[in-house]
Amino acid sequence: MIRKILLILLIPLAGGTFFILNYNEDDVKTRISYRMSSMKGFNLTHKDGGKVKWELTAKSATFPQGDKEVLLKDLNIKVHQVSDITLTGGDGNYNIERKVLAVNNAIRITINSSILTTDSLTWHGDKEIITTGDRVKFTGKKFLIEGRGLAVDVREQQVKVLENVKGIFYN
Repeated sequence: MIRKILLILLIPLAGGTFFILNYNEDDVKTRISYRMSSMKGFNLTHKDGGKVKWELTAKSATFPQGDKEVLLKDLNIKVHQVSDITLTGGDGNYNIERKVLAVNNAIRITINSSILTTDSLTWHGDKEIITTGDRVKFTGKKFLIEGRGLAVDVREQQVKVLENVKGIFYN
């Protein structure tokens, strides 16, 4: 009886020993991830003629394979004009070559004391234009404007709500 129990215990032990002795590490393959980098605390400053035009900051940035885009989290853009414009948002994808930033998740733009909110937008850095096709809400001390779609020309300081525009103006 004891011999049968010992035989039952020795079979798995012999199998484990055989596996360990014949294990070959050359069969193990790992994926190299050096092509993707990330960092905490990202800051990009765009200058024109020595003057800072706009600054882009984010809590974290990921640089996927290639050098054409940066994936950003918790971002902030400050545009320096006659009146500073501040844009905050959740996630973004910045195309380095085109200087275009697509932003998603709870976007808030502050222009003077007015606030514009939307769900997604695109910042065209070279043209200094902000666009979206989503619903927008623009509130100030004496007005409330809602609608769908938006075009902001930062240089000309013009804001256009494109469709289904509803406005309330206060005295």
